[in-house]
Amino acid sequence: MVGVPVAARKDSLVLGIPTHLAPRVNAWSTVRAFHAAAIGSIVAAALALVLYRVAEPDIRIAGAVLALVPMLGMVAVHVQFGTWRSAVAFLAVGGVCAWWFALVVSREVPTGWVASYLLSLSVIPLILVGGAGAVPGRVALWSVAGFVVGRAASAVAVLQTGGPARPLVLAWVTVVFVVALVLVTSRSTGRSERVQPELLRSAREEHVSAYRAGVEAEASAILHDTVLNHLGAIALAPDGPIDRQLAATVDADLAVLTGKEWLAPQTGPRPGAASDAFERMLDEHRASGLDVTVSGDPSALDGLDERALTAVVRAVGQCLANVQKHAGTDAAEVSVFDDSASCTVMVVDDGRGFDEQETGTDRMGLRGSVRERIGRVGGDVQVWSSPGSGTSVMMSVPYAPATGAIAVPVSGDDDSGRRG
Repeated sequence: MVGVPVAARKDSLVLGIPTHLAPRVNAWSTVRAFHAAAIGSIVAAALALVLYRVAEPDIRIAGAVLALVPMLGMVAVHVQFGTWRSAVAFLAVGGVCAWWFALVVSREVPTGWVASYLLSLSVIPLILVGGAGAVPGRVALWSVAGFVVGRAASAVAVLQTGGPARPLVLAWVTVVFVVALVLVTSRSTGRSERVQPELLRSAREEHVSAYRAGVEAEASAILHDTVLNHLGAIALAPDGPIDRQLAATVDADLAVLTGKEWLAPQTGPRPGAASDAFERMLDEHRASGLDVTVSGDPSALDGLDERALTAVVRAVGQCLANVQKHAGTDAAEVSVFDDSASCTVMVVDDGRGFDEQETGTDRMGLRGSVRERIGRVGGDVQVWSSPGSGTSVMMSVPYAPATGAIAVPVSGDDDSGRRG
């Protein structure tokens, strides 16, 4: 992207969403991941109890396993509603379940590190699921609150059984990790919010630059089609008053040059616009002495939107002007075809032809008024010509409207050597 620093481009790769939605979307994603981890912690606690029961057949773990069931149910309830009320209910029910679970574990599991591990597994869901909403700061506060509730419930149970204090190392690690993750995510989101306006501004400037380039290219092509062609026609005209048809054409083109209609984005064809514009262009060239034969299906032009139709009519007009000025013949054939996906127009003459490689770079008729103009409406141009064998120009324009008012010409290959 033009004009965007490297750091900004790196951040743009991970944005993908509007700035005002990014914090909430990221927080919701984090919360959903926490919910999944909480369910995994409850399942892990149940499995660990079962495995410990297999190793120690004399212990009774049924009460501890049953204590996990309401907690699992409240996880589902909070995930479904996600309100502060469901969060408070979860902490209340989860605190009771954690106390019940710790009561059984403290009484039945004498091994210190095993009991600490099991108690941590019962507290972790309170840390991970306590949050309500998707604001990063609130997620951290609810997680700390869940840890406090779970730690207090476990401590009360340990005191009731008279057992030794349990450090709950895994629970401490979890709460520290959650808070750190939320802080890092918030900082990254803030950086993205600062970068996003710069990205949008750069994209807007690039769009304006592209639009300006398209306008300048179209203006240059129109100027070539009108002023330069008319000056050549006037220079070749006999002495005396200017031909009435030529004068009318000059007046019409002056109206185009001084007006702004050619800048307006147009999408839908007017009834009869295709045939009228096409026939009017052909009549202008016939009036100047060129014998133009039309074949195929000219009604195929009716399927083009007005912008594409204007481009095709002007491009065909420039091809016929090239025939008159360069081909050394007074006849040309224009063929129109419809292949259901695009409209194809061919301009063929049996004149002297030309070698594209020997054409001067200052000749811009075929390059600017045909190739680039058709390219701006999503079309394609192919030229077949060689000295002594005539010239064929084929223009294909899709019926689907091109996006935007005026697009940037795509310089996929060098057209500077085309005949003008």
